Amino acid sequence: MLNLLLTHTPLLYLVQSLWRDEAFSVLASQQPISFIITRLGFEPPVYYTLLHFWITLFGTSEVAVRSLSLLAFLMATILIIEWGHTMYKKHWLAWYMPLIFFLNPMLLYYAFEVRTYAWYTFFATAMLITYTEKKWWWFIAAAVLGFYTHVYLLPFFGTLILHYLWTNKSSLRSFWTFIKKDKGIRSLALAGALMIPWLIKIAIEAVRLKSSWYFPVDWQLVKSALGNLFVGYEGTPWYGWKYTSYLSLGIIGASLLALKDKTHRNRNLLFILFGVLPLTAIIAVSFIKPLYVNRYLLPVTIAEILIVIAALAAIKNTIVQKIAAGALLAGVVWFNWWYPPYHAKPPIRTTFEQIYTLEKPGDVILAADSLIYLEALYYAKDKSRVFLYNPNNNEFPWYVGDALITPSRMIRDYPIYPMRGFLIYPDTTFEVVYKMPL
Repeated sequence: MLNLLLTHTPLLYLVQSLWRDEAFSVLASQQPISFIITRLGFEPPVYYTLLHFWITLFGTSEVAVRSLSLLAFLMATILIIEWGHTMYKKHWLAWYMPLIFFLNPMLLYYAFEVRTYAWYTFFATAMLITYTEKKWWWFIAAAVLGFYTHVYLLPFFGTLILHYLWTNKSSLRSFWTFIKKDKGIRSLALAGALMIPWLIKIAIEAVRLKSSWYFPVDWQLVKSALGNLFVGYEGTPWYGWKYTSYLSLGIIGASLLALKDKTHRNRNLLFILFGVLPLTAIIAVSFIKPLYVNRYLLPVTIAEILIVIAALAAIKNTIVQKIAAGALLAGVVWFNWWYPPYHAKPPIRTTFEQIYTLEKPGDVILAADSLIYLEALYYAKDKSRVFLYNPNNNEFPWYVGDALITPSRMIRDYPIYPMRGFLIYPDTTFEVVYKMPL
């Protein structure tokens, strides 16, 4: 039973091996704070600083470092619980909304990843709630900390600026009076101003984007984007595209239904704009310069959940409403059972367990490719004996984490016997290599 839970539920995400980006997070966060702020390129410092202190308290095991992300997701869920009661009072949707939020496959997957995404989700959720509730000082904190957690918060922040200007367009006739007296516009301006230093850093670093791992978008992705973002689908298994395109149509239908609710139309329109405008802008730009990455658009998932709940609230027939809600909940639970094996990370920990039984004093670990170097560095018992095997002297890709490697950690030849090297490949297989002495 335990094995079934660890392979066919999101518990798999807690106990599986770390992958490359997660290893980068741990290794980067072990560096001094000055290194985190100045040496990580585009990576904003908030999450890595939090993880730096978390590691000091709880260590670097997979469960320990993933627990920080889980904490952020639980905090986001608590915000949704409170907001659900604000929006739906004593209606059963007040509890149903945080349940769907907590069980959402996309959010739940990244709740266990040692990356910025769970904290990005928390700050994006807090930003949207505090904007809606006009709690402006909390809004400034959420927006600024969110941006310094993940730079893709910027288009969602921009959407709130556009929404605020549009909903207050009558006040813009006396522009300067509006700026002086309106707390909202001053708060938006202050939050934007506090983002400028990192925007300057991004502009300076932008030359590095000439080489990138981002994949171009196509029309299949456009048709499936909304569905992909709701369930966290990224192409495996291959036949999922058709079904996520159907799910996208369902979310569009839910948006139209939510707009039929005249009482809450303005609020529901905000949710739709919060999801649609950034997604549309990033997809449009990606036809020219690829920028689209599912996980970078997690706030769209938040908006989709709010839209679906608003659509349920707009259904007048109570029986139909509960049947639709039950079907959605059943679908989410089933997907969380079915999908984890398809979303598993490479079992690099098992590779190292095998190496530990074979290695002898003096042996070294060799990463056959930059794409496996950081995992090797994380899992090795002695990090001083981990090297990148780089016979062609290739440049280490910046987007893999070049801040964490120096030329002294790259070698061009196998070790000379009796020293041996365990050469690890990106698919987690390995072989024992060495050169015979002359």
